[in-house]
This record gives sequence, C-alpha cells and structure tokens, in this order.
Amino acid sequence: MKLSFFSGFTGRLFLWFWLSLTLLLVANFFLGNYLDRHDELHQPSAQQMKDLHQYQRSLQRYAGRSSERLLKGRNRHGLAFYDPTTLEPIERDRMHWRLAELASQDTVHTLALDRGLVAIGPFLINTRDRPLLAVWVMPPQPVPIWRQALRDSPHWRLIASMALVLLLSLILARWLSRPIRHLSRAARQFGDGQLSVRVASGKGELGQLGHDFNLMAEKLQTSIATQQRLLADVSHELRSPLTRLKLAAGLLADQGSNSYIDRIEKECETLEHLVDQVLTLSRLEGSNYQEQNESTDIAEQVQQAIDDWRFQSEGKQLIYSGPSQLTVNTKPQLLQRVLDNLLSNACRYADTIEVTLSSAQAGAWQLRVSDNGPGVSAERLAHLFEPFYRGDPARGHQGNIGLGLAIAHAAAQALGANITASPAPSGGLCFTLSYPGLPHATQQST
Repeated sequence: MKLSFFSGFTGRLFLWFWLSLTLLLVANFFLGNYLDRHDELHQPSAQQMKDLHQYQRSLQRYAGRSSERLLKGRNRHGLAFYDPTTLEPIERDRMHWRLAELASQDTVHTLALDRGLVAIGPFLINTRDRPLLAVWVMPPQPVPIWRQALRDSPHWRLIASMALVLLLSLILARWLSRPIRHLSRAARQFGDGQLSVRVASGKGELGQLGHDFNLMAEKLQTSIATQQRLLADVSHELRSPLTRLKLAAGLLADQGSNSYIDRIEKECETLEHLVDQVLTLSRLEGSNYQEQNESTDIAEQVQQAIDDWRFQSEGKQLIYSGPSQLTVNTKPQLLQRVLDNLLSNACRYADTIEVTLSSAQAGAWQLRVSDNGPGVSAERLAHLFEPFYRGDPARGHQGNIGLGLAIAHAAAQALGANITASPAPSGGLCFTLSYPGLPHATQQST
C-alpha cells in the first residue's frame, strides 16, 4: 500500500504543528494590532463630544475667576493643564505621561488610558488672568476584563498563547491516538477469545497497521476454526472404531478367559473418555454450546456437587463454607462442568478440599476450591488450563488426560466468568471462579 506523506502519521504531525504555530503567530499578530490601534489617538465620538461640551459649559464660571483657583480644584474635575504657547505641562507630576501627546494635537482627539479611562482634548479654558490649555480625563467607562488583562498585563498574553497551544495539542493527541486506542481495544478483545473482532481500516501508517491486524485476525480465526473442526471431526470419527473394538473385546470375553481382555476394555474406556472430553472442549471453544441464563440457586448446586464427589471419593474430606441459598441468573450446566472438573482435579491429588462460596454484591459471586495437595511450581501455574497439560510429570497422570482444567476454563469463559489458579495456604492449589454478576440476586446466610 503506497502511503502519501501528508496522510501518514509523520505528515499529520508536521501539518498539525505547522498549523498550531501559524495560528499562534497570526492570533498574536492581530491581537497586537488590535491593542495598538486601541492605544492610538482617535477622533471622538458624538457622545464624547456631547459630554465634552457639557463639561465646557460647566467650566465657563471660571471666566471671571483667577486661573489659580481653577488649578487648585483640578483634581475634582479630572483636568490636566498645559501652557497654550509652549505646551509645557503645569505640575507635571500629577498627570498621565501620555496626556502630553494629546495636548499637542491641533484638534480634539481621544486617547485610551489604563483601566477604562479615556482622555479628550485639547481645549481652551479662559480665566480672568490667562487662558489654559486643558485635557479632560473623562469618567471611567466599563472595559471588558479580557481586553484590560491583555492590554495592562503582558504576561496574560503568554498564558493565552500557552492555553491555545495546549488546546491544539490535546486535540492532536486525541486525533492521533484514537485509531491506536481502537486497535488496542480490539487486540485485548481478540486476546480474550473474541476472534471475530475487527478494526476500521484507515489511511496512513495506522490505517496500514489496522489492515494488517484484520488480516492477521482473519488468518488466526480461520486457522483456529480449522483446528477445532479437525479435532471435533477426528474425535467423532474415532467413536465408530472404538465401539467396534469394545464389541470385539466383549465377544472375546464370551469365548474364553484371556488376561489381556480386561486391559483392552480398560483402555477402551480411557479412550472413550478422552474422545468425550475432546468433543466437549471443542464445543465450548467453538461457541457451539448454547445455554440460556436462568435463575439458579448456586449454593444448593455447589453443595449437591460436593455431596456427589464426597460419595464417590471415599476417604476424601470435602468442606463447604458459604450461604445456604444464593440465587443468581447463570447457566447451571456450564457451572456444573466447572464444578465437576475442579472437584475431580482436587480429589485426584488431595485429601482435604475446601469449597467457599461468597457474594460481595447483588448478582456477583465468587467460588474458591482449595486443596492440600502437592501443588505445582509458580512457573507451571500459567499452563494449568492448557489442553493436555498434566502439571508436574513426576507425579504421574493418575488417569488424568490433561483436559479437565482446560474444559473448566472454556466453560468459565462461556459462562462469562474468570477462573484463576494460585497456591493455596494449605500447600496445594486454589482455583478461584469470579463472576461479575447480573442484577436480581438474593442471598440467605447460614
């Protein structure tokens, strides 16, 4: 697949950073121009001229008074005075430094000062002894906070620029990471056994990665489906010769005693059990097993399973701990497969088995099967649920074909639960079946 530079990951980064810097420079340029224009001299508006004329009329009373009286009261009027001839300020320490620029104008102008103040002038005030050139600082007008902050505090411009870059960077990060997040979620789902999951193909390197992921998932799904179908077909085809072999062994037994006939029948039973287990595992892993959720008292089901295994495992001590009643929505047949395989494994290697059932919240429950058997090493724990894995070979298989825990794991997944193995406090193994649960569960403790 030929990738265009600007549709690829590198091109997107280049374009986005170039766009961010361009927007930042343009925004600062126009903002600077706006603030500069705001600080320049402007022609007064009609309202400002009206206010000035009213103020001038109020100052006409000083025409018959001395200039000294007007100068002493200038703070009350917001006036700055200049000499009409030299344009030199009178008492320059009491005025804004930019008012001299306004006083030097030939016509009336306005000038924006700090904190919403606007000065207007110049204009003459005639007093009894001399004329005065005046500039009037008008009463403050409300100014937008953002304009005042950007104009009077330059560091806010830097903060605004950083905020703009941060916003654009967050948008870029989400835009670029979105296909990666989708691919990561699809990879987790695929690893959890959802082999049909796919991602949307796009452009660029990430689009190519998504396309390759879909191709890989398609090949793996086909390969696993072929393997499961082959395993199921072979197991099914073995039933016919196995049945004939058992029939032949029975006929030989009727004709006369033979020391090998009992051995043949025993191996036939082992082989038949293996075929049944392989078919069961194939149905569970191939999503061919269909069972609806129903309201089930799993506490009663667990206790019944313990009684059954206590009956057929003489000398084994099975202890139950948990509520006498716990009704949840679940698949009872799948749960029974998990119980039978976990209890079978525990009874094979241990003398004391503890089964604990608990429910932390409505619909959620946890089942723990712990034994005092020899256990397995830490590095072998992760392989216990693999098909045909028998743990420590030194212990012998004891009739174990290595499919019981694999079936328990597949049944737990079909049940919507999670099963884990860990060392038990008594030295053996502890299997934990955790179910996230559905609503409407009721519990009655013993």
